[in-house]
Amino acid sequence: MCATLAHSEEPVLLDPSLLQPASDKMIAEGKFKRDKPWTIGFSWPGVGNTWIVQTIQEIKYAASQDPNIKELVFVEANWQPNKQVSDIEDLLTRKIDALLVLPINPDLVKAQIAVARSRNIPVIVYTPAGTTMDADLTFYGGGEFFGKAGGEFLKKKLGGKGTIWAFRGVPGSADDFTRYNGLVKALEGTDIKIGSEVYGEWNYAKSKQLCENLVATGQPVDGIWFSGAEMTRACIEVFNEIGKPLVPMTGEGNNGFLRIWKETGVDSMGAVFTPGIGPAMVRAATALLEGKSLHQSYASDPKPITAENFDKFYRPDLSDAYWMPSTLPENVLMETFKR
Repeated sequence: MCATLAHSEEPVLLDPSLLQPASDKMIAEGKFKRDKPWTIGFSWPGVGNTWIVQTIQEIKYAASQDPNIKELVFVEANWQPNKQVSDIEDLLTRKIDALLVLPINPDLVKAQIAVARSRNIPVIVYTPAGTTMDADLTFYGGGEFFGKAGGEFLKKKLGGKGTIWAFRGVPGSADDFTRYNGLVKALEGTDIKIGSEVYGEWNYAKSKQLCENLVATGQPVDGIWFSGAEMTRACIEVFNEIGKPLVPMTGEGNNGFLRIWKETGVDSMGAVFTPGIGPAMVRAATALLEGKSLHQSYASDPKPITAENFDKFYRPDLSDAYWMPSTLPENVLMETFKR
């Protein structure tokens, strides 16, 4: 990251502890300036877990608070790459002023993004750290940053040697590949080996069955790396149910995971993948449409949640569905997540 690149006159897209410029290249002032109010198109890959639900809520809340946004046209592709192509093509017929995209398959939407850019419509994308896209402004997060944080934790806890299990996400997805790649990079030069590797698909039920199967084999395990907190929670419960001593396990910034971390005393950490990236994309769009200059890329690689800073993140008054850090104001958090 290029943490020293931000200029004091730049709009604040997200708390600086969560987002920093990742390039010294700037978008020229006034390049995308348009008359108010604006219509913003947002192509989302699909719905599913609670992180997605909260992120969409934060996106829509941020748009509702900006009087210069006439309409946020939000569409989701039900995790079908071809539908996302059609969604973007449809958005381009709606006379949108800016296009925001979280691509399912970056290669499949290249042509549509190129069309938008040819019309001087600013294109803002999110893509996992470790991948690239040809857009006007790119947000990087999760991905290798996420995987490496967990890998570094296990490397330290195991003293650079031992056997771990790796619970990956959805096969073929960019987030799965880049998160796992971050783990592999963190373990380079150590004597830690990955004894078993399974795809839990970020799903609690599937991961619980996979963890039960691995435990039943009697395979050695000194630590476990997870690509998502629901999988961690499932495996902790498996260990507890059969009375197997807990080993160091990685997690992420989800309140339900932090709750079970606190209750069981498992040796853990939480990689941070903030829902705030969504609202930051909306703020970037409005800044460009106002004619302001922004960096061409930003990275979200926050410090992880640890035993030392745990109490700054855990919210016992909120439900397990809450993900942190959030951009929602306290009153909205309480209305949405109060236990």
